[in-house]
Amino acid sequence: MLMYLGVQVGSARKKYGVKYPSMYSDKEQVFNCIQRAHQNTLEVYPQWLVFQTIAALEYPIAASLLGVIWVSSRFSYAWGYYTGDPAKRMRGAYGYIGLFGVILLSISVALKLLGDVLSQWRLCRAHCACAAQSHCLRRKTAEYISTYCEPQEKLKKSAGSGQIGSMSGFLDGIRCGDCECNVDWGEKRNTIASIAAGVLFFTGWWIIIDAAIMYPKEEQFHHAYHTCGVIATIAFLMINAVSNGQVRGDSYSEGCLGQTGARIWLFIGFMLAFGSLIASMWILFGGFVVTDHKELSVYPGIAVFFQNAFIFFGGLVFKFGRTEDLWQ
Repeated sequence: MLMYLGVQVGSARKKYGVKYPSMYSDKEQVFNCIQRAHQNTLEVYPQWLVFQTIAALEYPIAASLLGVIWVSSRFSYAWGYYTGDPAKRMRGAYGYIGLFGVILLSISVALKLLGDVLSQWRLCRAHCACAAQSHCLRRKTAEYISTYCEPQEKLKKSAGSGQIGSMSGFLDGIRCGDCECNVDWGEKRNTIASIAAGVLFFTGWWIIIDAAIMYPKEEQFHHAYHTCGVIATIAFLMINAVSNGQVRGDSYSEGCLGQTGARIWLFIGFMLAFGSLIASMWILFGGFVVTDHKELSVYPGIAVFFQNAFIFFGGLVFKFGRTEDLWQ
């Protein structure tokens, strides 16, 4: 149906001479261009979500991978419309791999369910009287479907055969300690979290420094936009200046702030972090995307956004990725 509608729309455009809007024509056409990508995603999303859910009942890993392929393709599709060259939207055509993949998997699940229900029906015909066959079939079908869709029952059923077939619990069969390397991740948790947070923090500042070097002029990249990164860095320090134990009231000494003061301090830090991230989005779209200066490059706005995003997530990793139990 979707393919048929797509072909019909394309044929109608050619027949009646309806052209795609160009990027830098007027605001109405630009809006229609972006809105078309949004509308198309909403049209396809419900069908994809249904097939994705059905496929994940039996093939959780494959359905997840195909779902990632489809979702990522929608970004490429929307970006193609956004550039003003409608032909670039076809860069997201690889998403059909994910869409048709989950459709095939859901058909496989449906055929399997149908075969099992038919086998239950044959058992009812063989062992039940004619008057009780209808009731037996309904009961057996309801029991089978409820067992199939119930994570705990499916897990028990799969455990007997040594296979984990449902999404809830398929990671239970993975044992990181059974491998030959036998790395004790618990002891290295703080180290890994600190390194990851440092890499994110460094990457954020590296991106903004690169943008400042490439666009040194004030009219290309306003120097006031660096304020967001400075505030995000201050928020990073504020969030990690108080321990989780002090916020919960579990520390041995409350310090000069106390539990209430630590919570207020942490709240202000998160408020600054979220504020800088939201402000960077406003700078990106207000200063570089939706602007009358068409000659401006959008890269400085992207750099401001990613700088604040990396600093924000780096602060979260450094705050919640570490454990204070290893400090004892």
